Order: sequence, then structure tokens, then C-alpha cells
Amino acid sequence: MAGLRAVGTTLPIFGALFALVPASPSSAQPAPELIAVTPAVGLTAAPEPVESPSRSIGSPDRGRVRDAVELTSTAHLVVREGPRGARFGTAELVGLLHRAAARVATEHPGPRLLAGDLSAENGGRLRPHRSHRNGRDADVSFYLVDEAGQPIEAPRFVNLRRNGCGRIGEQRYCFDATRNWALAVALLADPVARVQYLLVTSYLRNRLLAEGERQGAPAELLERVRLATANHAGSRSHRSHFHVRIYCALDDRPECVDEPPYHAWYEGTPSPGAAAAVQRRARTNRAIRRRAARRAR
Repeated sequence: MAGLRAVGTTLPIFGALFALVPASPSSAQPAPELIAVTPAVGLTAAPEPVESPSRSIGSPDRGRVRDAVELTSTAHLVVREGPRGARFGTAELVGLLHRAAARVATEHPGPRLLAGDLSAENGGRLRPHRSHRNGRDADVSFYLVDEAGQPIEAPRFVNLRRNGCGRIGEQRYCFDATRNWALAVALLADPVARVQYLLVTSYLRNRLLAEGERQGAPAELLERVRLATANHAGSRSHRSHFHVRIYCALDDRPECVDEPPYHAWYEGTPSPGAAAAVQRRARTNRAIRRRAARRAR
């Protein structure tokens, strides 16, 4: 991955990453007719320059990726093998996952991060997902502990119930709040990629935020995690993993299209096609609701 920073010890400490400056209204805010920048945080830091070999084109549910980078297993991250071969993403996304997994392993040595679907090598439709089409989406496992509270690595994603635990056969797995909080911090504090979403079901989100509060995390960081994990369409189904989505890299625009929300850490302005993408998504959601209503009759 030419041009990407090395992972692990080269990352600045947390405090340095969040030595942020006020966002520039002219560069961080999208056109008012689209949607206002999410309030409350009002902080951003410019991404470090990076020479990216990949290009994300279109939107996550109507796009493709060119010159995608393959996500490979490391000492800190294992890629789930599957028939779809969905191991490809933009250089920014692949670099983000490697850096985040390495940072969690440095702070909390233990099980590796399990990565599921990203995108196909050239993007496009990836069943059964509605998104994952242009190299900016990734499914990654929760970090887990066993019944004794010891870190444990599961062979696949584990659906967790409201008590924070689930099973594969006789083995019980539970949400590791400490490592999952560290993962959220690593993703949202990344010096290259800008994370838009961390989709997760509400009862696990509550555990995540409670851990941040327990650790005395800075208010700005807590607010950033709250915004990134806020409830969106699809959040409820994410009981076994986080769905990570990053914003378009600056050098991928205007071909790459970001849809709302545009958080305060959003860089630049949305592509001209963003308004049409928002309208298309609204029509799709209305059609889905109509089909659901007909099935319920």
C-alpha cells in the first residue's frame, strides 16, 4: 500500500491525535440545502497527506472501486475467508483497519480483530449487502471475552443478546467493553481516514459509551463516539459486529459521493452528486417500507 503510514508504534499517542483545532466553516460544512454539519463537536484535524493508489467511485449502495487494495491477515488482524472474496477496499479503509487493530493490540495485547466483508475487487453489488459497493465499508468483529472475563478469539461473528453475550455451540462469548472502546477510539482518531459510521445495535452501543464514561474519556471523544454510533437505518441488525464506513478521500472526489450525515470532522465539501444520492436513498427507503407494510398485512 504505497504511501500509507506504517502501523503500530508510529501512531501518535491519543492526546496528540485529539489536539484538534476548530473546524473551518468554509471547508467543513456542506451546502445548507443538503444537511447541516452535526453540531456539538465542532472539531476537526486535517488528514495527513497520503498518496492513494485506489479510487472509490459513486456511493456505498451504487458504486464501484478502482485499483482496490486487498486486506490481508497480520499478527493483529485476521481476514475471514468466504466465498464472496470481499476482501478489498480503498487504501484508506485497508490502512485504517490495520492501524486500528495494531493500536488495540499494543494497548491491550490479546485476540486479533476479525474482519468480515469489505467490497469485491472491483466493487459493485455484493449480496446480501445493500452497501459495500465502493470500497468504503467494512464489517469487523467485536472483541470478546469468555465467561471468566478472559479475552477470547471467536472463529466467526457472534450474535450478542441484550445481556451482551452469545454462544457458538457450548462456548459463551461476551462483549469486551475495554477493547471495543479502544477500537472505537483507534478508528475515530485515525490520522488518515475519516470515519462516518460505526453501526452497532443500541444495547451494545450503550455498553460502549458506558465504558468510555467509566474510563473518564474526554468529553470531545465521548461526543464523537456518540455521533458515529448514533442510530441509523441498519443499526439494529448489527448485533455481531461493527459496520465501519469512511468518508470519501479528498482525492477521490467528485467521483466519490458522500451521503449525510456530515459530521464536524468532515473535510471539504460533498460532491455535486450528493443531493441526488440523498433523494435516491429516500425513494429506496420508502419502497422498502411499502414492501414491509404489504408483507405485514
